Amino acid sequence: MTRSRRTARLYVESQFISITLQDIDYLSRMFRVVQQQLRDYIVAQDVLPYVTATLTSVTYVDPAPDANKNMNFPHLYGS
Repeated sequence: MTRSRRTARLYVESQFISITLQDIDYLSRMFRVVQQQLRDYIVAQDVLPYVTATLTSVTYVDPAPDANKNMNFPHLYGS
């Protein structure tokens, strides 16, 4: 940690990146968001069948009428 700029340096051989406490805090919050989204997608029972159906499709696949309303199915399709 360099005291003058309150940054940490992470080294890999001779290369390094500098990171501040603010950066670490931001990344920590971002990882929590990603972890929660991943958990939501894993728990949702209708996501895997939808993604499987879209893998072989060349046009947008509508989700089932009873699909989870909290899932962003168009984003999963890649549109």
